[in-house]
Amino acid sequence: MFEYRGWIVLAFDGYEEDFSKLKDGVAILSKRINIHKNIAQFSQIINSNESYELLMVGNLNHENGFLEDLKSLLNYVKEILPASYGLLFLRNQENEDFDKFSVLRMSKKGIELLEDTLLSPCSEFIED
Repeated sequence: MFEYRGWIVLAFDGYEEDFSKLKDGVAILSKRINIHKNIAQFSQIINSNESYELLMVGNLNHENGFLEDLKSLLNYVKEILPASYGLLFLRNQENEDFDKFSVLRMSKKGIELLEDTLLSPCSEFIED
């Protein structure tokens, strides 16, 4: 199994000075995330008091290159909404590190794949 879940705060600039560019970027992104909506995946942009977040959850039978798809999507978000930031927690049970999560972190630095220290190892923190 390959599972992921997380959130991305969508922002065009750090000071919310160009609200129209934020709204345009959110509209463009809304069309792109539709490919991540099916029986095994959920993606939705939430508007909370004109602050936008992309929520993502997925549980796939196999990774099959999907990690690269997620990185590509986050790079696309960074391209159209450059001040966006957030985290996606990933767990690939087919890897040799099946007992650990990793984290895709989006920040000013870009997209980074990091080892998780909060939920890993799973057998000690979240599983029997």
